[in-house]
Amino acid sequence: MRHTTKCIGLLVAAALVLQAALPGAEAYAAKKPKLAKKKVEVKIGAKKKVKVKNAKGYKLTVKSKKKAVATAKKKGKAAFVVKGIKAGKAKVVVTLKKGSKKVALKCTVKVVKNENAVTSNTPAPSSPAVATATPIPTATPEPTIAPFPESDTYTDLPYGYADENANVTKGKVETISYTSKATGKEHKALVQLPANYSPDNEYPILYLFHGEDATEAAWKNMSADTILANAMAFKRAKEMIVVMPNISGDKDEDIIKDFSDDLMPAVEAKYSVAKERHNVAVAGYGQGGRIALCIGVSLVDKVAYTGALAPTEGALDTVGADKFSIPDEYKATTFVMIQKGSGDNVAGNAPADYQQALSDNGTDCLYLQMNGTHDNELFKAGLYNFARRIFMQENGVVSNGFVTKVPSAIDNAGQAPKRGTIEVLEYDTETYDPGRSVKIRKWANVFLPYDYDPDKQYNVLYLMHGGGENADTWIKGDNIYGDYTRNQNMINLLFDQGYCEPCIIVNPTFYRPEGAPEPDNAFDLTILFQHELRNDLIPAVEAKYSTYANGDVSIESLQASRMHRGFAGLSMGSNTTYQSAFYGNYDLFAWFAPYSGYFSIEKSEEDEAAKFNKVIEEGEANGMPLGFFYCGNGSADFALSGQLNVMEKALATSKNLIPGRNFEFIMIPDGEHNMWQWHIHLYNTLKIFFTKE
Repeated sequence: MRHTTKCIGLLVAAALVLQAALPGAEAYAAKKPKLAKKKVEVKIGAKKKVKVKNAKGYKLTVKSKKKAVATAKKKGKAAFVVKGIKAGKAKVVVTLKKGSKKVALKCTVKVVKNENAVTSNTPAPSSPAVATATPIPTATPEPTIAPFPESDTYTDLPYGYADENANVTKGKVETISYTSKATGKEHKALVQLPANYSPDNEYPILYLFHGEDATEAAWKNMSADTILANAMAFKRAKEMIVVMPNISGDKDEDIIKDFSDDLMPAVEAKYSVAKERHNVAVAGYGQGGRIALCIGVSLVDKVAYTGALAPTEGALDTVGADKFSIPDEYKATTFVMIQKGSGDNVAGNAPADYQQALSDNGTDCLYLQMNGTHDNELFKAGLYNFARRIFMQENGVVSNGFVTKVPSAIDNAGQAPKRGTIEVLEYDTETYDPGRSVKIRKWANVFLPYDYDPDKQYNVLYLMHGGGENADTWIKGDNIYGDYTRNQNMINLLFDQGYCEPCIIVNPTFYRPEGAPEPDNAFDLTILFQHELRNDLIPAVEAKYSTYANGDVSIESLQASRMHRGFAGLSMGSNTTYQSAFYGNYDLFAWFAPYSGYFSIEKSEEDEAAKFNKVIEEGEANGMPLGFFYCGNGSADFALSGQLNVMEKALATSKNLIPGRNFEFIMIPDGEHNMWQWHIHLYNTLKIFFTKE
């Protein structure tokens, strides 16, 4: 069959991984460059040297993926030095080049406060664990996931948002000058326009103020223009004009007056700006955060959104503590956000003092305390959190906010008192190989929630495993390690404690029984499964169990109940989700969750994105709306790039996909191709699926 442009490479890569694990493989690869240590632990402020073996003749470069946690610098021709900045984990990528040869090596750096500060944000399993990698499972005894939000209050800057993206067209950044009567000086400002800026449209506007001893270029120098361009392109933020003025050397009172009397008129005269207050936002960091707060409370008739990112002290003196509030007439239509870095010694207690002053005066605000110090990483995260919340009056959607790691109250809980049961369902099907289909008999696990009632209707989640695995993988667990990530226990607790509505979960397999003919390519199984799913599996499940099909498994009945049916899968199961559920049976499913993989690309990523969007467009036109499409992956997952590229292209060109409403691409920080990552995605999938009719 077709659809296999990326499959061969993935299978070869997996074979190489397996080969490296076999006896004698190390000797075979002895002449290749490798790290003396793949994992390094270093204290905050300390340094540690890592050697690169067999690096003679290679040119070495080194880069830290999280400079806020650990930095990395080249040391000589065959080593590098890592320095601990703050507690956490960081990946260091070492690239070696020699002629046309290129080798990439990765080192995991763990930064700790002291000798005893070796902690993990994810509970260790109660028994030895094996992580499932696709196509060939590999053992992983410890979870490798970095910190992930416990609540939906804030989110880190999404993976890659500070980097230029080939899928994003950035708008122009222009420099303007204007004369300020308030300061008596000529001022400069940078103006970032939306990618498709047109003077025929009016755009909301965000004014961004810099911090101490900086200029109008400060925000751009920390990639704010790229962050906002990506956020706008991928619908995390509304299209807007962004103005970055120079406020260096001026008094707070003069800056506030300049903003109102000089800067706003100058911008509005030159650009197509929506002038109503609900289309105006101000934000800034440090001194700029203080200025934004002063403007937000003193010019509330002009500004509806205020973001104070690590604001320094002084605003209460400028405005007056008794006047530091939002008047009653504007409270319902005003948004104030204050950000505090947990290790910020520059802003100190000022952010908390401002929040308390607002509260004392009867004004609510969103107070976000994030990890970090008074640095660019904190400001960039604050900017993203602010930008994704402004100018959203019409739908109230805050994208990505509801996605969190599994609550400790669930993952650290004991055995669930109320446990569902697993039944084995056998059914007749066939291979559906074109021109040579053979009849076969298969089986699937069916998880029934505790106290399953045949007189009650249940939603159904079809949950597929990955390569080299089977129907036991997700919930029952394998014969060696069992349910090592405790998915079954998590599901029982989620259902019992009301995190989500209990549903039936079906764990099938795309593999065929022993003795059955195999397809030309293993990945063809993920595509051919669509026929088995439609003609045999769904009818077998929903004729026996109590679902919204009410025992009627005709196509008309299954189509009518599609909003109560979802499909999810990991790796090769992710490809099955795309190919067999989404493309092959969109009329029978409304909820989709592919984790870690998009492997069957016919022509190009652009063509796949267009094909993806066409399915949703035609579905909407025919009365079959998308419930939700949840893409899950990890920033350290080898299956990331293909899925991310296709989905970014689809999101950027679709009129139907709306992050937070019917689509998300969730990136687990440092998440690798294993069940520790997919455990989190399953939790969020269960919270999201079947939440609308």
